[in-house]
Amino acid sequence: MLIHSVQASDIPALSALAKATFTDTFGHLYPTDDLNAYLDKAYAPDVLLREIDEADQFWRIVYDEAHMAIAYIQAGPVGLPHIEADKHTQGEIKRLYVATSAQGRGLGKRLLELGLDYLKARYDDAPQWVGVWSENHRAQKLYLGYGFKRVGDYGFKVGRTTDFEFILRR
Repeated sequence: MLIHSVQASDIPALSALAKATFTDTFGHLYPTDDLNAYLDKAYAPDVLLREIDEADQFWRIVYDEAHMAIAYIQAGPVGLPHIEADKHTQGEIKRLYVATSAQGRGLGKRLLELGLDYLKARYDDAPQWVGVWSENHRAQKLYLGYGFKRVGDYGFKVGRTTDFEFILRR
């Protein structure tokens, strides 16, 4: 497997992977038109290209032996709605997804460690944050194993649906 920084040439693969993993994980929660509108807005190639060009964003993508994109992570300044979250001095694991076919290989842990190392280097020993869907028990277990604790919650809008999300901090 190959893990590397996301470059412009990775954007088509990243966009497809992001749409697929979001749909696999959360697609059942939303009406089709809301889901498609969200995917088109959040994971459009031009949107992702702008995001990877931001200096304070950390992106990694994983390709398997057949050069298929199978996992990715994004980290950067915290953007969660918590009174103690400070985007100038603290960071967040923003996205961490592994394709269903690649789960169980330790990729989530490996990417999380890379993201946490980045946040530690960029923000010293400041708190690190992550938001996670309240029903994504597998992700919660991963984050709790790395010392994250629930400190709040918020609503994440996808069209007409509002997901109940937990805010975790370590």
